Amino acid sequence: MRKKQRIIDNALNAITGLFSSFGLLVLLALLYFIFSSGFKTLSFDLLISDYYEKVYNTALTEDIIFRTYDDPNINGAFFSDKWGVAFKDVKNKENEQVVQIVYLDQYSPLINMKDPNTDQYIKISKGQFLEKVFLSNDSGDLIIGIGKEGAKSVRDTFQNGNVITDLVTTTSGGGIRGSLITTFYLIILTLIIALPLGIGAAIYLHEFAKENKFTNLLRAMIDMTTGIPSIIFGLVGAIVFIPFMNSVIASDGGSIASGALTLTIIILPIIIKTTEEALKVIPRSYRDASLALGSSETQTTFKVVLPNALAGILTATILSIGRIIGESAALIYAVGTTIKDKVRINERSTSLAVHIWSIMSGENPNFELASAISIVILIIVLLLSMLVKLIGKKLNKFEVR
Repeated sequence: MRKKQRIIDNALNAITGLFSSFGLLVLLALLYFIFSSGFKTLSFDLLISDYYEKVYNTALTEDIIFRTYDDPNINGAFFSDKWGVAFKDVKNKENEQVVQIVYLDQYSPLINMKDPNTDQYIKISKGQFLEKVFLSNDSGDLIIGIGKEGAKSVRDTFQNGNVITDLVTTTSGGGIRGSLITTFYLIILTLIIALPLGIGAAIYLHEFAKENKFTNLLRAMIDMTTGIPSIIFGLVGAIVFIPFMNSVIASDGGSIASGALTLTIIILPIIIKTTEEALKVIPRSYRDASLALGSSETQTTFKVVLPNALAGILTATILSIGRIIGESAALIYAVGTTIKDKVRINERSTSLAVHIWSIMSGENPNFELASAISIVILIIVLLLSMLVKLIGKKLNKFEVR
């Protein structure tokens, strides 16, 4: 009998190990795909750059005194010692061959070019791509350099010219700065609205409300709200919050403000349930001692109970931030899918999660950029998870036994 039971136990353990190993393998495969596809694209420039490239059309017609610049000896680059600039053949984010400015001497005439249309000075900088350049030599002949012809051809064009009549450069684009800012705005606005409502609801349910059918119904509805698909919240945002914000802040369609209201109703159950659980672990003796000293129930709640439940409230806040960062379906309806570099609260924009959806929904999905953004989201979520554990160890003074 014992032998048979031992065999059954070993079989069950093997099945459990197999299933858990399968889940682990799926997770590892997912992480491998994301990191292998997006790690090369991930960089600091990706975080601070605009998504849309900027085109600069400049010229340099005034007389300059040429000098010989020192070669920086950059591997694979072609250096013009006459203009103090180095070019290199690289691949852009669309995997097209382009010529990039990889070095610019601090005294190079290209540092301060002038826009002939606005007469304003524009600083050409390292990292920009050269589209084309028109120069003239001492004889007045026009020399044309095209970026598609390669870095060596562009370098030779600069070496043979003395006056730049037209220089067209572009920034790289493809950055996620606007989406990062939008995500930050959504987090701040949502928490400003949701935290007072959620914490207040938790205080009412646990500290003041009596146990009856009404409060039981409220808790049941809160639990049910947790399981509602986020796409339905997006429809609520589109039908209710977009028209409301259009009348309040004069927005036109979806906006960050309407998205924040939509996210508020999504994360309210998280805040209420987590805060209420934090209030439950505060010993009853704390409340009784405060009341015995003459404090009112309100004073006891806000001066004794809440400060001791701070760890749980902070945990609810961090979990809510994680939900805001990862939400996409609801924001597609409530905010929109327009990627913006200049972010305004009363306009459409995209969060990091919606940015992934936007670049993957077209005819030519950008797997590399989507994977890089996914890495950013995973890192943020990982840091939040570590922060939750740290708060639990440092601030949680009570332990349920």
